[in-house]
Amino acid sequence: MQILFYFCLNIIVSIIFIFIGHQIWIYIKNTYSTKKTKDLVNTQIQKYKKMMKEIQDNNESKVFLNSDEKELMGKRLTDFVENI
Repeated sequence: MQILFYFCLNIIVSIIFIFIGHQIWIYIKNTYSTKKTKDLVNTQIQKYKKMMKEIQDNNESKVFLNSDEKELMGKRLTDFVENI
């Protein structure tokens, strides 16, 4: 009977030590490590604004094709798609 008592006591003490060690690890991790937070909303808004600005800048400086160049481009595209 005494062996069973020491066995149960050993299990209880071991669980307490593991729990205390785990709590110490969590405390150290939360206290001494830097939090990594990402601002997903504002970063995406900034990327969108930058992309829209680039598109608008490119459209203002772009030289438009005349109708002959557009027709030639259409023929080349059609030939390319047919040859695939």
